Amino acid sequence: MTEAVLAVARVEWAEGEYRLAHLDLPRPQIETLHRVVDELVWELTRRLGQTFTLAELADEYGESAAWCLQVVQRTTDLLIAQDLSLVQPAAFARFARGAVDYRP
Repeated sequence: MTEAVLAVARVEWAEGEYRLAHLDLPRPQIETLHRVVDELVWELTRRLGQTFTLAELADEYGESAAWCLQVVQRTTDLLIAQDLSLVQPAAFARFARGAVDYRP
């Protein structure tokens, strides 16, 4: 894992988190998207545990599209939630704050 790869991942995570926070959707859809992010964070906890580094998280991010989509599909049938460019990086951004080497 290079610093450049980690830097790109962190930018993507921040952008996903920003997009989620600024969506103009009805409240029930926003709540569903947040529930999806919660489920993705739970799955990250299951996969990486409580102690992890940002590099480990970035490695998981690169391999996570398939399992993220599975989590989304078992959580909701809301179509916008299947846009992984939105929910996936938002979940990783939230989870990243628990990394042992996290710095804002």
